[in-house]
Amino acid sequence: YILQQLKNSDLNKNSYAICSALLTGYDDEIDKSVMAAFSHSGTLHVLSVSGLHTGLIYLVLAFIFDLFDRKKKRRLLKFLMITCILWCFALITGFSSPVLRAVLMFNLLGFGKIYFRQDYRNQMNILLVSAFILLVFNPFFITDVGFQLSYFALAGLIYFQPGIASCWQPGHYFLNSIWQSIAASVAATISTLPLTLLYFKQFAVWFFLCNLVVVPATFVILLLALLVVIHIPVVALLVNFLIDFLIQFINFFNSDVYGFVDMIDFTFWDALILSAFIVLVSITIQYRTYKGAVFSMFLLICWQSLSIVLSYSAKKSELFTCYALQKKNLFSVKCGAQTLISENDSLNFSFHVKPHLISFNHPAIKITPFNFVMNKHNSILILNKTNFWPKEHFKEVKTLVLCNNFKLTAKDLHQFNGLKSIVCASSNNNFTIKKTQELSRKFAIDFYNVKQKGAFLFEFD
Repeated sequence: YILQQLKNSDLNKNSYAICSALLTGYDDEIDKSVMAAFSHSGTLHVLSVSGLHTGLIYLVLAFIFDLFDRKKKRRLLKFLMITCILWCFALITGFSSPVLRAVLMFNLLGFGKIYFRQDYRNQMNILLVSAFILLVFNPFFITDVGFQLSYFALAGLIYFQPGIASCWQPGHYFLNSIWQSIAASVAATISTLPLTLLYFKQFAVWFFLCNLVVVPATFVILLLALLVVIHIPVVALLVNFLIDFLIQFINFFNSDVYGFVDMIDFTFWDALILSAFIVLVSITIQYRTYKGAVFSMFLLICWQSLSIVLSYSAKKSELFTCYALQKKNLFSVKCGAQTLISENDSLNFSFHVKPHLISFNHPAIKITPFNFVMNKHNSILILNKTNFWPKEHFKEVKTLVLCNNFKLTAKDLHQFNGLKSIVCASSNNNFTIKKTQELSRKFAIDFYNVKQKGAFLFEFD
């Protein structure tokens, strides 16, 4: 109903897409270039119904209720009323998991404000209690990127933000508000840095400035979008103006020269070591310990030394990859400093292929179709056209990759002398995969199902 109301208003295409995302979490209509610009400016989190919007609504409600209760005698009543409104907001969003965990967190934090001292240790314990409750409800939340980022960001706000904010205390109210916002952005960025580098392989240089403008603007747009839904005249034109301004603003920072750093080679172990480094540095600054500084420096030297060794190893490696894409075939071959890709699929490349190529340590990428890969000891043949056999020496083939429901028979396998494994790409249907698996078992050949096990990686000797 909300989407239909927005569509029937005077909103333009970009405004409709962004308002839909802000109100309902439906972001399928957002243009890819707009999505990329928000990502590169470090403000992509505003384009989904998330803890940020829940937090802003909580702050506004708390401010309004404080106006009527300046002496704060009715704290419990205020807490109950805010809780009811937040759960109504969660109901409107369909109890989406980001809003659900945000509402639960703010409920517990609000309860803690009433009955516990405002110490960061108590706030951190309350935060962990909310995480525990959600994980009891669904243990698989621990693998959700949004869940991880939400809790790490809030932990950063609780632990780092007060210390950063105390470094400067401007006397002017407006300057102080700006500084508090910058301190919050820096604190959340510090605590989520290992995760953002691990999952997104990029870093927005001007994140603090962009969040300073984009976060308040999107909250205003969120409130105005509600008015658009109930058909208040002229509001749609104002929303169009604000969103056009917002897109122009973030596009200014959408530059790989000065706006963001992309293609960062960052592994799970890098994330683990960086997390340990942030903890050590924090302890060193808080307690001013000499040992902490020494351990931090030692960890940094070890980390960089390990990175040099791994980068050298990645440059020299030779690897064939069959990617796990839905009903698509995409292969890559890495040979030293050069990598061949079978085709250019921009959508799948960004989300499935690019993170893998980054781990190759900036190889030279060339796009060219191929169906046969060979080195001194191993060879791979790709069959992707029904009943079409390339003119290759089958006796040399060690690995066979089947695509697009290629039907392999027992007669076909007799052509191969040294065949060791058969790989079924994700473009095959379940019937073809089952028949090929039975055939592989009959001939005692290793079988790999990309649909079930994920991408197939073969490292050449």
